[in-house]
Amino acid sequence: MTALINLSLGFLHKIGLYFQLTKPKLSIVVVFSAVMGALIAGLSDIWHLTWLVLGGYALTGSANAANQIWERDTDALMDRTRHRPIPSGVLSVGESIAFTVFLLGISLFFLLRLRWDVMVLGIVAWLLYVCAYTPLKRYGLIAVVVGAFPGALPPVIGYWSIHNEITPVLIALFVLQFAWQFPHFWVIAWLARADYEKARLWMLPFPPQRLQQNAWAIGIGIMLLPALSLFLIPLLPWKVWLWAFLLGIGLMGFSIHQLTLSPARAMRYILLSLTGYLTLLYMGLWLLL
Repeated sequence: MTALINLSLGFLHKIGLYFQLTKPKLSIVVVFSAVMGALIAGLSDIWHLTWLVLGGYALTGSANAANQIWERDTDALMDRTRHRPIPSGVLSVGESIAFTVFLLGISLFFLLRLRWDVMVLGIVAWLLYVCAYTPLKRYGLIAVVVGAFPGALPPVIGYWSIHNEITPVLIALFVLQFAWQFPHFWVIAWLARADYEKARLWMLPFPPQRLQQNAWAIGIGIMLLPALSLFLIPLLPWKVWLWAFLLGIGLMGFSIHQLTLSPARAMRYILLSLTGYLTLLYMGLWLLL
């Protein structure tokens, strides 16, 4: 009986380690954006939602696991990542690769149940994240530019799965989420700059020591969000673009106000506000369209 209990506990522990490989917090955020894209397009079928959620989580989890396999040596150098399953040695590279391939296969099965072109978009996002963005993180700003493409695709994939036509709403989803990636990437890199420097990962637009210039770059990135919404005026109903514009102005004002705080505390609040902006943007598009 004791041996059976130990075996069960060992199995559950292993499952937990595999679950960690998927970066559940990040994967849930990605799946949420895909679901919101589908809702904005008019999602009403529960089975469509089920395949999108399962396929989206498996695809994102596979990409995150592949990212950790690729970055296992640099993860071991950083305080924030050295306890992950691969650099800490609790999962081998071989079993992590097998799990990644298994998850990728599951994701393609579920996405194919939606449509073949949805599956293709998922493959494109996976390849851009794993094979382009991940290795480019050692080479500077180009990584952020490339990484913004797969980062902007989840709501597009969700929308496309329902309405496979390029529409003004689809363009707006891509443009705003693409632009949002830059301040989001940079705030995270600013907060983790000491760790990133240890691992020689260059994500900020300026050298990590130039804090003021990097803060200005983040501010300019945030200002682009309400500016871009103005360019969407000819494409969207006035209520929708006004919602996007006012959200961007609110985010910009909140971020400027945070500069009165200590830099690290300000950046944490800005990171939260960026997440809030994107969530409210989706909700507004869903309710107003």
